[in-house]
Amino acid sequence: MSSPEKLKGNALQAYQEYTNMGGQLIPWDRNLDFSADLIVDAIFGIGLNRPVDGIFLESIQVINHSPIPVLALDIPSGLNANTGEKMGDSISAKVTTTFVGYKQGLFLNSGPECSGEIFFSNLNIPEKCYQSAKPSMAVVTEKLSKTVLTKRPIASHKGSFGHVLVVGGDHGMGGAVRIAAEAALRSGAGLVSVATRASNVSIVTKLRPEVMCHSLDDNPDKIGDLIAKATVIAVGPGLGLGDWAKNLLERVLESDLPLVVDADALNILSQNPRKRENWILTPHPGEAAKLLGVINPVIQSQRLDSLDKLVKKYGGTIVLKGNNTLVGGPNQIPYLVRTGNPGMASAGMGDLLTGIVAGLLGQFENIDHQLLAAIAANAHATAGDLAAGDGERGLIATDLFKYLKQHLNP
Repeated sequence: MSSPEKLKGNALQAYQEYTNMGGQLIPWDRNLDFSADLIVDAIFGIGLNRPVDGIFLESIQVINHSPIPVLALDIPSGLNANTGEKMGDSISAKVTTTFVGYKQGLFLNSGPECSGEIFFSNLNIPEKCYQSAKPSMAVVTEKLSKTVLTKRPIASHKGSFGHVLVVGGDHGMGGAVRIAAEAALRSGAGLVSVATRASNVSIVTKLRPEVMCHSLDDNPDKIGDLIAKATVIAVGPGLGLGDWAKNLLERVLESDLPLVVDADALNILSQNPRKRENWILTPHPGEAAKLLGVINPVIQSQRLDSLDKLVKKYGGTIVLKGNNTLVGGPNQIPYLVRTGNPGMASAGMGDLLTGIVAGLLGQFENIDHQLLAAIAANAHATAGDLAAGDGERGLIATDLFKYLKQHLNP
């Protein structure tokens, strides 16, 4: 790809070691006979700062059209190590082995699509060498989750684990509050109440009799009494955008309780932005775009930057959902959730996450909200992976309940 005479430094040393061991160089030709079992991609590394062109672009495109699997070293050639953007074009690897530290571009924008399965090697660098490094993200792991999800005290009672109030479920949307309510229970909340339309009460209580379900149609002021008994409020699942929804959201926002805000509540909030420190907002990219007044592609191409802007504009904790969900908070590095799968792109999954976040928030009132939200998002995604063990297509939100309990009891 490049003349050996132009090599210097580490590249020259590597070239010399390679040739001394009998390695051969073959000039690039797009008509080369690709008869190998594996292509190792090491064209560009993390220093790439301009779009690829010429024979480099040609080689990437030829390799991508080859049926031979590709192993990328450190990062797929053509992928921006910081943003995950394709710099003109990028290798699409089956496996990427990255060294010394994870590159955030592997998890952002086009990174997941181009990187395939990611493996890591620290090249036996001593741990002390990492002590002065400032990471840009922290990966949520089972080990991290276990620091919070400890065994319950033997003298516990239902009042020990919070009372979650789920507010939502406009006409025809009762399923949303039912999923969120059960998710809160399955996550360990001691008590769960639902405030919704009268037509939803029988549906929720029949399918999940452990939930206390209340109609607000006959007495809208009842919401005040329900808020007074709760310790956490989750608002938004199936809420709608009409006056009923707006009035309910306003009553909820008058409360000082910790809040989980999702779905239609986020769309209403985007019309009248405000800042609050004790809430957790859980937007998908479309909702995040409305909250920031931009278009969806901006969110997807600038996920870390968008997360930071959401935190600064709205305060509290932000869970920016999507492939490799990001969880941000004030003055802390974001958490990265690496679990999850495309089968989870189905109705009700967001309501499920809302309930999980609220359920954990009710149980662990003294734990940092950003950490709790990250653990909740990871539990949600991990349960999705377990539920997709027999296939991603056709996965529905309620399939995850069985695996959620399993993951939350490590």
